[in-house]
Amino acid sequence: MLTAAQNERLTRVGPGTACGELLRRYWQALCPAAELTAQKPKKRIRIMGEDLVAFLTAEGAYGCVGERCLHRGASLYLGFVEPDGIRCCYHGWKYGFDGGCLERPFEQDSPKDNVRISAYPVQECGGLLFAYMGPDPARAPLLPRWDVLVREDRPKKIVIFPVHDCNWLQV
Repeated sequence: MLTAAQNERLTRVGPGTACGELLRRYWQALCPAAELTAQKPKKRIRIMGEDLVAFLTAEGAYGCVGERCLHRGASLYLGFVEPDGIRCCYHGWKYGFDGGCLERPFEQDSPKDNVRISAYPVQECGGLLFAYMGPDPARAPLLPRWDVLVREDRPKKIVIFPVHDCNWLQV
């Protein structure tokens, strides 16, 4: 039986929590790659206590950024995917794959260097998209090439289960 303190430590996975910091050091499955298409290039995702938007550019690059624009909090899910990032539909702020603000229309004199939303590198493997949410994306471990993801001698089937309204330990 877990104590209340142990339960809190093991089940809280948001940013800055003990278990959240541990799990962020592993690649996390976001969604099937087939869910992002030219007709539907964006998807809202809630993972590890964060609201994110995964997106696919016309050039075939995947990105994953925090859902809310820093300017007025508009959802980037309603924004426009561009070759080098995603643009907010409200005032046009554009964020790159690393979460840095690339453009702030009508505010050319304002510095963009410190304007950054959360962003995570994305890789596709076995029909799934994975994000590394750890502290230093440049030093992310290699995405494991598990046999169930990379073997090609059998057909693959990705089954989507309903959302479970519980924490990872209860599942």
